[in-house]
Amino acid sequence: MTTSTTDSNSNMTATYLQHKNNLFAAESDIEKIKPFVSLNLLSAQSLQGEPALTPASGQAIITYVIAGEAAYSDSTGKQGRLQKDSWAWVIAGAGIWHSIAPITRDFIAVQMGIALSPALENSPPQTAYLQAEPNAADGDPAKLLIGWHGKKRSDFAIPSQLNYLVVPLKTQQYWSYELPLNHQFAWVTVVSGLVTTSTGKTLPSGVSIFNRPTAKIDFHAQADSILVLGSSLEFGHDLILQNTSVHTSTEALQLGHNGISAAAKILRL
Repeated sequence: MTTSTTDSNSNMTATYLQHKNNLFAAESDIEKIKPFVSLNLLSAQSLQGEPALTPASGQAIITYVIAGEAAYSDSTGKQGRLQKDSWAWVIAGAGIWHSIAPITRDFIAVQMGIALSPALENSPPQTAYLQAEPNAADGDPAKLLIGWHGKKRSDFAIPSQLNYLVVPLKTQQYWSYELPLNHQFAWVTVVSGLVTTSTGKTLPSGVSIFNRPTAKIDFHAQADSILVLGSSLEFGHDLILQNTSVHTSTEALQLGHNGISAAAKILRL
């Protein structure tokens, strides 16, 4: 039986409420899959009472809208609306304030945090907001946000040396992911639905990690589902995670805090 859109959205909201904000809550998981450091499911319900603007530094924040509509704004001066299948690319760098505010009650999004390299973690903040694109002619359901997959290439070079995709699958649909030759691991999270691998294993609602020598992962959707998947080279830096700042040293962290404070003064927060 195919689940209705309303039922799917309700299921995703229920999934969010079963987890802590960060689905990568275990530090051991973050250590295994860095530079990926956070994965949050956002809904109109979960964002009630949240501050209008949130500070961040040292990381890239990628927000993909699964359903509904939201308003965006940031301290670089950009503002507008995001609808289903559109997404936000925020490079917090030296410090930024940004906001995703639900407009419709059915709003659901997935938000990924990715640590930046030492060369970029205190760079000037950058943002871009992209509208939904038509489905690929090759029939591949994957929405490539960062990196490369098959013949698809992301519009953005930052963050580099990694892939990040959102993959909606219909009931009984198959999909495969091949790790690029230089990537050492992949992880996947089932945001909603029910998905098995080629071995018949049902993927849990948390993060599943696949390391080399695994080179290809086959997925089979048992119901309408949404996967979030990433893969990367090894990230050869220790990380300091403090609230919404992610840096590779205490000095870089302090610079990030200074940048956040400077942006707050401009905004008169």
